[in-house]
Amino acid sequence: MKTRTRAECWATIVATLTDLLEEQGSEPGEVTPQTLLNADLGISSVDAIHLMIMLEDRLDTPLDFEALAVRDGEYVQDLALGELLDFVARSLGAAG
Repeated sequence: MKTRTRAECWATIVATLTDLLEEQGSEPGEVTPQTLLNADLGISSVDAIHLMIMLEDRLDTPLDFEALAVRDGEYVQDLALGELLDFVARSLGAAG
C-alpha cells in the first residue's frame, strides 16, 4: 500500500464523489470538509455504501467503514466530508 498525503486523500475522495454523482446525473459543485453527504449532496445510505466501495477500489485497500459509520452502537445519520477525510487519512497512515 502506497503512503498518501492528506491532500491526495482529499483529491481521491472528491474525484470519487464526483464520479458517483455524475453516474446519478448530478454534480457536487464546490465541496468542502464541512459538506454533508446526505444533507448537502443527497447521498443516501445505499449511495454511501457504493461510495465507500469505490473508495476502496481507488485506494486499493480495504477500509473498515463500520468504524466510521457506527458511533455508540448506532449508525450516524450524516457525515461531513472532513470526517471521511480524517478516517481515510488515518486508515492509510497519510502524512501531512
